[in-house]
Amino acid sequence: MKKLIGKLWFLLCALVISSQSVYAVNVGTVVDVSGDVWLMDAGKAWRLDLEDKVDSEQSIITEEKGLVQIELTDGSLLNIASRTRLKLDKYVVEESESFTFSVLWGKVRYEVNKIVDPNNAFNVKTTTAAIGVRGTNFEVRMPYPEHMQGMQFSPSVSLNSIGLQTTTIDMDEGLTVLTDLKGREHEMPAGTITTVDKDANVIQIVKGAPKPKLIEIPQPTVFIPEIVTETQTVAAKAAITTGVNASALQSATITPPRVSGFGGR
Repeated sequence: MKKLIGKLWFLLCALVISSQSVYAVNVGTVVDVSGDVWLMDAGKAWRLDLEDKVDSEQSIITEEKGLVQIELTDGSLLNIASRTRLKLDKYVVEESESFTFSVLWGKVRYEVNKIVDPNNAFNVKTTTAAIGVRGTNFEVRMPYPEHMQGMQFSPSVSLNSIGLQTTTIDMDEGLTVLTDLKGREHEMPAGTITTVDKDANVIQIVKGAPKPKLIEIPQPTVFIPEIVTETQTVAAKAAITTGVNASALQSATITPPRVSGFGGR
């Protein structure tokens, strides 16, 4: 009987360890940190330091002036700015890796390793968008929901609980695909900034695009000859008196403006 109990206890311990290894998977390591940065897990939070490990299902919260950089297990980098809350996920399927990051608010810059297993997946979720990534550098920004003031450390906060917020994606390199709330896909090439709001309106602009230049058209100049005959002088005086056009004014030359860019001279 004692041997049976011992075997059951051993199996129970093995099952607990196995379940922990499945659900608490290491995602990355802190390689740089400054200010107030917290790691939250199971409703508890503690400060992050250099070389600390971060696991799946944990959340990172940065306060004012708090910054942290995390190197993921595949060599990619997460640069998390101040006033940000990010949830980490990682699922291991056979020999491939699938990363998922939920940005609740704030700003996160991703430097995704280009030399990764083609079977790996890298995804970012916000309240209004799902972003699929393949070897690229980009930034995701979400505004801080004012109605969550004072609840930044609440363990119950999730994407579903904070309400819809506008998502902004700033692309530096590569190509990503955004899926909006209506299930429509939008490509986001390098050099673009894309915003998607709670109504699934998507606006994309090209960074550094030259603004249209206003063409200045010079005012016409009136040239009056310096040499004026006595007859023209008399006519000019008559024009002042009577309002009749004088020969002196008839001899005035009007120089038309030069218009550039429209085939003009």
